[in-house]
Amino acid sequence: MGVLISERPGARIWWLEDDRHLCRLLEGRLRACGWHLSLFHHRDALVAALKRDLPDLLILDRMLPGMNGLALLRNLREQHHRFPVLILSAMGSPDERIEGLELGADDYLPKPFRSQELIWRIERLLQAIPPWRFQRSSSTRTLPLGPLALEPGQGCLRDASGGEFPLSRGEIALLLSLLEVPGEVRSREDLAMATGSLVDVASSRTLDMRLSRLRRLLLQVSAGGVGIEAVRGRGYRLALPTSGAVRQTGCEALMLRVSARKSGASPSPPPPLNTS
Repeated sequence: MGVLISERPGARIWWLEDDRHLCRLLEGRLRACGWHLSLFHHRDALVAALKRDLPDLLILDRMLPGMNGLALLRNLREQHHRFPVLILSAMGSPDERIEGLELGADDYLPKPFRSQELIWRIERLLQAIPPWRFQRSSSTRTLPLGPLALEPGQGCLRDASGGEFPLSRGEIALLLSLLEVPGEVRSREDLAMATGSLVDVASSRTLDMRLSRLRRLLLQVSAGGVGIEAVRGRGYRLALPTSGAVRQTGCEALMLRVSARKSGASPSPPPPLNTS
């Protein structure tokens, strides 16, 4: 079986694992897929790194010296970290797997396992993440948004005078999803998936908070020229002032998401300025 060339090249994968031999066996194969792998052998090192940045995906060993990986997973979810988590563990009974999934794991792979199975499980989880996050060249792109400009790589929205308004990763993902089909309705499920979330009660509240903040911000900085309209029973759509700008911006937003499949570049996602 050949080497997988990931459709999410440049994805940042963090792996907390105390078995250094296992890491040595697999790290080359994971990097060969085009991913950027960071290894952590102690919980404290991972926690310190999470204060500076976030991964696109976390691989977590369930049993580590002096700690339970599930306790760390619970803390991450309580802090509203939504990046996917894949648990590796020698504890692989049905009840043990269910426990990990109930606490917020996105997948659970019992040890021992074949390297190709691990690789394909990682790829499946990464494909649920919006592609624009893995496209370095998009970091310098500016998308017109009526009288405003969306700069995904800078993590902000700019008004006509150059004023900068920070956006979270989730908010940018929502705008890019709406920009793909400006004027057309996006369902709540589509918008939730665009941010890499599951459609459940918790993520539904997060989606409502993001939409509410974006609607207020757009109203404020565009003087009513740009808005997100709620369509009862169907979802939301982006309202832009001119049809020409709508078509142009929609095409560019779609390109940001599609072009990532052809790029082997490293990611340059916007900083998590707002984690709501």
